[in-house]
Order: sequence, then structure tokens, then C-alpha cells
Amino acid sequence: MENDKSPLILSTFFRNMVRYLPSRIFPPVIGLIAIPIITRLFEPDVYGNYILVLATVSGLSLIPTTLLGTAALRFFPQYEKENSLETFRGTFIKGTFLCVTGIAVGFFISLQIIKPTIPVDLYSLMSIGIILFVAISIFSTLTYLLIARQKATEYSRFTTWHAGAGLLFGLAIVFWGNRGTDGLVWGSAAALTIAIPFLYRTAFNRLPSGRSTFSKTMAVEMAKYSAPLIIATLAAWIMNFSDRYVIELYRGSYEMGLYSASYSISYQALSMFGVLFTLAGYPLIVNMWENEGKTLTQQLVGRLTRYYILLVIPAAVGLTVLSKPIITVFTDSAYHEGYLIIPLIAFGTLLLGLQWWAQLGLNLYKKTNISAYCVLSAGLLNIGLNLWLVPKYGYIAAAVTTLVSYAFLLVATAFASKRFFTWEFPFKSLARIVVASAVMGWVVYHVADSLTSSSIINLAAGILLGIVINCAMLILLRELKWNSVWLVIKQIAQETRNLNRKG
Repeated sequence: MENDKSPLILSTFFRNMVRYLPSRIFPPVIGLIAIPIITRLFEPDVYGNYILVLATVSGLSLIPTTLLGTAALRFFPQYEKENSLETFRGTFIKGTFLCVTGIAVGFFISLQIIKPTIPVDLYSLMSIGIILFVAISIFSTLTYLLIARQKATEYSRFTTWHAGAGLLFGLAIVFWGNRGTDGLVWGSAAALTIAIPFLYRTAFNRLPSGRSTFSKTMAVEMAKYSAPLIIATLAAWIMNFSDRYVIELYRGSYEMGLYSASYSISYQALSMFGVLFTLAGYPLIVNMWENEGKTLTQQLVGRLTRYYILLVIPAAVGLTVLSKPIITVFTDSAYHEGYLIIPLIAFGTLLLGLQWWAQLGLNLYKKTNISAYCVLSAGLLNIGLNLWLVPKYGYIAAAVTTLVSYAFLLVATAFASKRFFTWEFPFKSLARIVVASAVMGWVVYHVADSLTSSSIINLAAGILLGIVINCAMLILLRELKWNSVWLVIKQIAQETRNLNRKG
């Protein structure tokens, strides 16, 4: 593979990365821009309630997007080949409607039951969250069709609209409508609602006609495939968000707001690498598996893992040593003490990304039930640790339990996958990358924070200095070569020009 296939694989991988890059860059960047605005508008307790609503909505929306969206990824090519797209369209639409409606009704009933036990402001915000849930569920489910049809450019445009327009509409309602965080929720729901008709037309290449039929057989086939994945998806959500509920329950909205702001900064900055590698690399891996076999696929996964740690380990170290200027720049002073958890969340997110590579063997062998058990075990561990430690030690303990749970998930998944698939982890590259990142981190920590009295200038200088030192160290340690870096830059530039011409 190294001699014959590597140039083609590298070219295809970076072409895919460039196509999906806007969808992974712009929404997180918009999210990071939103944090300093929102945290300066609202106190931590108010911000905490807002994050709690978003966490609830995102968790519930995972059910229809997993049930219908993953089924679309798996079966769309098959139904297209069988000329069954009209039936698929009707089944997909009606299935989405029934699923979203059922969950929305359950959401409403549950909210009425717990109404006497929660603050009035939180209840009001959660009520609006039902509308946001409906909009985001339909929107997210339809975006899976764009991925299935390899409409990467359109996917990037709609996801960017969701992030950008949602923020702008929300801030407009807050400022001009003199509203609180409910304005942010209304704004996001409005942006999604406006986009859904256009997204539908793009996904199906037509407007609704009402002529499609619902196929029970097709619905059962799709459900049998994707229903087991809901367990893993919800368990992953529990691991990501259960800490918010425990903090809210035992420590209050103030600490939940502190935690959520720092968590969002760290997680958004690093998770985009993991999702980008998934979008760009997974089709290559599956294609290699189907056409070339196990051995070459293992080599490909090992090589792509190296690319991943080349980017993410230095980024995690950079977030760690620059946590103070980062939190100062991106949040109001009331949130500044939360900088302590940025390193913990950064390295937890790094481990979560590595877990995806570890579980590839299970996915390729269709052992998704084993993946579900691993994620569920890690989720239960996370809940248990949170209930044990958070009441006494607060939000910092929640960050520690996140790191521990992700580490457990990585080990459990790698161990479970080992008997099916050998993950050729690049340990030699890891050692050199760690050394380079450590040197970079030491220099940036001792230099960047004391350059000027401006946190913004220090942060920008620290990032630039870190990139230069890290690249220099990687070249010095022979982990990178100048010609390889130049080839990658040329490849990205070429694909960017191609996309611009097509756009």
C-alpha cells in the first residue's frame, strides 16, 4: 500500500477533507464567537439554564436522527439502485414525522410532570425547547441525506446556516425584542424552520408532491439496522451531558454555567478534527475494506490515525498552556475561574477521538452491539462518578470524570475490537509528537502569557508561536518532511480552487 496506493489515498483523503472543511470549521468558529457574546449578556446561572435546555434538546433529537439518518446512509444507495426512491422518500418522511411527533408529545408530558420541581424560568425555556427539538430533529435528519448523496458542498452550506443564522436571529431577538436566553432558543428554531424547505428540496431534488407511499417492509428493514445504534448514541450523549444535570442538581445553575462555558470552548476546538476525519476518512476505509481486504485496511487506519494525532495532540497541549488567555478572551470575568477544566476537557476530547479509530474494527465487522455495550458501560461509569464526586467537589470533578470515562471507553473499545481487527497504532510517531508538543507547550507557557498586557495579543502570538515551534520540532525529529508539508498544502489549495470553480 505504501508504494502503490498511498499517493492516491492521501489525495482522496485531503480532497474529502476540503469538501467537508467548511461544515467543520464555520459552525465551531461561530460557536466560539457566540460564547464571549452570550457570557457577557447573561450571568452564569442564566447561561446554565440555557445550556441545560440545549443539552436536553440535542439528546432527544439524537433518536430520530439516529433512527432515520443512519438508515438513510446505509440504504439510500441500495434503494437508488432498485429505483425505490419514491417509496423510500415516503417512508423516510412519514417515519420522521411519527418519530418526532411522538418524542415531542412525550417531552411535553414529561415537562408537565416535573413542572412543580423546577424553577419557573427553566420550565418556560424548556417549553420553547420543544419547538426547537422539532425543528432541529427534522433539519438534522435531512442533512444525513445530503451525506448519503455525497452533497458535501450543500451539507456545508446548510450546517453553516444553522450555526450562523441561528446566532444572528437569536441575538436580534435578544437585543431588539428585549428578551432573555429564550430569544436565543427562538432564533435558532426560526433559522432551522426557514432552512427546512430548501434543505428538503436539495435532499430530494424536488418539492413535496404527496405521491410517495409508506412501506412497512422498508420501515422495518431500516429500523432493524439503526435501532441498536440508538443505544450507543444515547449512551454517548449521557456520557457527554449527564454531568450538566448532576451539577445543576447538586451545585446549582451558577457552577453549571461556569462548567458549560469552558467545556464548550475546549470541546468545540478539538471535536471538529474528529468529525472532519470521520467524514473524510470513513468512505476511504470502507472502500478499502470492501475491495482490498483486511490487511491493507489496517495499514490505512494506522496511517490516518497518525494524521489525526499529528493535529490533535499539539492542539490539546496548546489549549492547556493557553487556557487562561483563552478563557479571558472568550468569556466575561464571571466565568474566568472555569479555565481550570479546559485541559481536562481537551485531553478527554482527544481520547474520545482516538476511540473512534479503535472501534473501526467493530463497525467493519458489523459488531455494533459490542460498541453499544462499551459506550453504555462508559456512560454508566460517568454517571456513577458524577453522583459520587460532583456533590462534594463541584464542576471540576465533573471534568475529571469526563476524562476518566473517555479513557475507559478508549481502552474498552480497543480491547473489544482487538480480536476482530488490528489497530496499527503509530507508537513511534506518538513518541515524537509528544516530545514536539511538550517542547512547544513549555515555550508557549513561559513566553506567550507575558508578552503584553493584552490577552488577545498574547493568545494570537501564543497560537502562532506554538504552530511554528511544533512544526519545527516535528521536522527536527523527522516526523515531518518539508516536501510532505508542501505537498499537503498544494493538495488543499488545489481542491479549494476546484470547489470554488464548481461553486
